[in-house]
Amino acid sequence: MPASVLLRPLLPIATAMALLLTAGVAASIHLATRPRAGSTPWKIRLAQFAAASPWRGKDVLLLVLVLSGAQAVRSFLRGGSIAWDLLAFQGVLLAGILWRARGKARPFGARAPARAIAAQAALRWLAILPVLWFSAFVWQLLLKAAGHAPDFQQAVRLFLEAGDPWTRAGFIFFAVGIAPLAEEALFRGILLPLLIRRTGAVAGLALTTLGFAALHADLGTFVPLAVFSVALSLAYARTGTLWVPIAMHALFNSVNLGLLLALDRAGVV
Repeated sequence: MPASVLLRPLLPIATAMALLLTAGVAASIHLATRPRAGSTPWKIRLAQFAAASPWRGKDVLLLVLVLSGAQAVRSFLRGGSIAWDLLAFQGVLLAGILWRARGKARPFGARAPARAIAAQAALRWLAILPVLWFSAFVWQLLLKAAGHAPDFQQAVRLFLEAGDPWTRAGFIFFAVGIAPLAEEALFRGILLPLLIRRTGAVAGLALTTLGFAALHADLGTFVPLAVFSVALSLAYARTGTLWVPIAMHALFNSVNLGLLLALDRAGVV
């Protein structure tokens, strides 16, 4: 079969990625060159959020107990589906966070108009995209040089192997809707201010980043996820609302799933 026929399904994917990369470079230049007169340094901003945060260590302990109970039930029942596994973690985590957030003053930062949140999330996600793709490329080269064959996360493999459209739909719902809410509420909303209060802005940011990357339990995506975690934390510091990193996270997951499905349909994965 001619190479042109084999490459034809990849042309729309390559075009979309090139457009995203171009938009990402433009967004990076915009953020880097816009006036910052009177802007508070990110370390101070993070320290201010940490000081104002109503979350305490007791909340984390209760969330750990709730998650441990959910995992014990999941192991006992062993449903086996992607949706069940995701529900036992992200679903229970989000429910527990909402339970502990009751009665707390501004548990997730300031409120903001939906249009402003969408604009900031899109701008900041595009701005970090070239760095993400570059770091992922370099990291994969280093892993390959060290003898680690590239592979997908276990959840992604199960998603690709799932023949049931309802299973895939449930995975997409959790990946785009539930996971960004649960993970950002945990890492940016709760752990980041708690760690900053105990260790300082730089160490708190670093520990949150390591925890976020390690949560996904995949060596192949550890570095790009760490880069993305830093971007999410700084977006929270700059905008003052957790909804911006939540929207960035949802956008990140939805675009990755869209590219994955397109590559799957093209026969690449």
